[in-house]
Amino acid sequence: MFGLLTLAVLLVGIQGQGSDINIPNSSSEVDPKLDMYGIINVLYLKADKDMNGMISEPELADVYHGFDTNGDGRVTKTEFVTLWQSITHGNQETAEAFFYLADLNDDNIIDSKDLSPLYNVFDTDGDGQVTAHEFAEKWVGIILEAPLAVLFERSDANRDNVLTHNEFSKFFSSFDTNGDHSVTLSEFEHGWVSSSFGTTAEADALFKAMDTDHDGRITASHDLNSKFTSLDINHDHHLIILEVVTLAQYLPKPPLQG
Repeated sequence: MFGLLTLAVLLVGIQGQGSDINIPNSSSEVDPKLDMYGIINVLYLKADKDMNGMISEPELADVYHGFDTNGDGRVTKTEFVTLWQSITHGNQETAEAFFYLADLNDDNIIDSKDLSPLYNVFDTDGDGQVTAHEFAEKWVGIILEAPLAVLFERSDANRDNVLTHNEFSKFFSSFDTNGDHSVTLSEFEHGWVSSSFGTTAEADALFKAMDTDHDGRITASHDLNSKFTSLDINHDHHLIILEVVTLAQYLPKPPLQG
């Protein structure tokens, strides 16, 4: 199990660390996620304790056990958010998003009930083991999903961990700067970048995917209505966070080595 101090020191000191996982270079626009990609390297170096190039289920569990500050075998949202913010210097919304993406059964605790199925999520080819590449690939995916998890939480008005049709219609309302109930490309770019979600290129890619009628704006009546139907995989007329974050498929992914 990670010691709290050891984990904090490792993650704060990510500069100069390296592994077989590429960290994408910034271009003219600095990607606020660059430090997060660096954290992937450090998490991998610490997780692969026997240095055999594979992450076992106990090793992956230890990544999350490092946030169990009182050692009771469960990671609360408060424990996770407090430590995550201290080591990443990110905001509370983003820290909570990473917590929710690991809390697979939505009980506000990360424990064995989450960690066993989470290992299967990391095992992307389903062969029963997690390679360094799979570890990096899934963590990159989680990083890309985090902004969508933040938007999910902003939209979940009654905090019941699901979005109704009406709640999802307001999914991008925080980007609607002029209050006209639609979001233009420029508003979307500004909202995405100012929230430190990522780059303008990412905003453009997601906007293109969300603007289903190609009229240059995202509206609830046309675009979000259409997306709700396609995201509602189990057809229960509600969206859970794992359904919503599949929108990350439209975001450009950094190259991975290995």
